[in-house]
Amino acid sequence: MTQVRVPPRPRTIFTLAGVPVQVDPTAPVGAIGVWGMCWLLVGRRYPGRSVALRALLTCLWTGLFFSVFFLHSLGHIVSARAAGAPMGALVITATHWLTWYPNSGVPPQAHLGRAAGGPLANLAGLLIGHGLRRVLPSGPLGRDLAEAFLAFDAAIGAAALLPTPSFDGGALLKWSVYAATSSFPRAGRAVQAAGLGVSGFLSVLGLGALSSGRRWTGLVLAVSGLIAALESTRRE
Repeated sequence: MTQVRVPPRPRTIFTLAGVPVQVDPTAPVGAIGVWGMCWLLVGRRYPGRSVALRALLTCLWTGLFFSVFFLHSLGHIVSARAAGAPMGALVITATHWLTWYPNSGVPPQAHLGRAAGGPLANLAGLLIGHGLRRVLPSGPLGRDLAEAFLAFDAAIGAAALLPTPSFDGGALLKWSVYAATSSFPRAGRAVQAAGLGVSGFLSVLGLGALSSGRRWTGLVLAVSGLIAALESTRRE
């Protein structure tokens, strides 16, 4: 995700390619939520397996999920440096991974460059994942792990491209419109309209999935639509 506001004062736990990775007190809640999500996914993927194997796979899938986020963030770090507008910190909260940039007064091309890095890193992740899938042996501790990585990478990359203010898609749309029109109001309206359009589309898909009995798919799509709507109507 792309974020330019000054972050809170969380604790720096390590650095990623020279950029401080900071965690605020709510971050463990998000980690527990991801573990719970993976526990449910593993249970659906491997029904009837032992609790020990399910717990092991849940931990592995959780690690893969977070590895995709770190890959995405590394893409932002690299592209921001290439654009001459380096990242100041990566801030992890319960619900967001915020890429904080201390200097927002940079040309539109720099904003576009650093916003594009995350999705491009996810694209590279898809290529790597497909390569690993071809060489790993079949089974839950082999090829299935590559498939889980590919699913997480595709989902996070697609979500990042949503045209809402806190996501990379919103930054790419906003600064593309501004570069073409030199108008911040027009750029803001474009992001809002696109975000509400995506929200409506996801909500319709969610209702369709719920009506056909696909409860989990429908719930995920409906919640995604609600998040997109809230993001699109908030003030930057």
